[in-house]
Amino acid sequence: PPRSTPKPSSAASDVYKRQNYNLPPLNFIKKITTQPRADGIDLENTYTYGRHALLDAWAEKTFPELKFKQTLVQLQKPGEKVAPHVDTLHGQIKSWIKQEPALANIEHSMENPNPNFKARRYFIGVEDNVKGQEFILNGKHWIWKKGDCISLNVWRGVHNTANNSNKNRYIIKITGLEK
Repeated sequence: PPRSTPKPSSAASDVYKRQNYNLPPLNFIKKITTQPRADGIDLENTYTYGRHALLDAWAEKTFPELKFKQTLVQLQKPGEKVAPHVDTLHGQIKSWIKQEPALANIEHSMENPNPNFKARRYFIGVEDNVKGQEFILNGKHWIWKKGDCISLNVWRGVHNTANNSNKNRYIIKITGLEK
């Protein structure tokens, strides 16, 4: 993948875009994306996700700057949506502290994020965006091509999605800490 300096995307000042990542085959991505998910509060917030060791190996090669990677594929079917939210990463943080106990000593909160606690969340378009597939970051629409990647400020990046198209939407989501 190209390693050029990220440029601010049109989505928001704290969101960056890199292009042309070499992705795993679409048939593989479709095959592993089988686990339904709803957020438990708003049962209309739905998508399907998938994990696989080969996807983890791809992420390890593609994003060596991250440690403690969690790599998922998200499938959002036509008619599904996820309401606006900011990611808290509570589950990931607990896992990271188990792997690196010194992280528990970092002063951090959603109100006062510690700039040294460099969590990253990347989203990568698996196919070109089609009309009706919405991914909104800090009030701005992200229009992607296959292989485009964004990184949002996980502590400040309000985002939501909706699939108002007639085509399934696949996105790879990678979460980790900068090394």
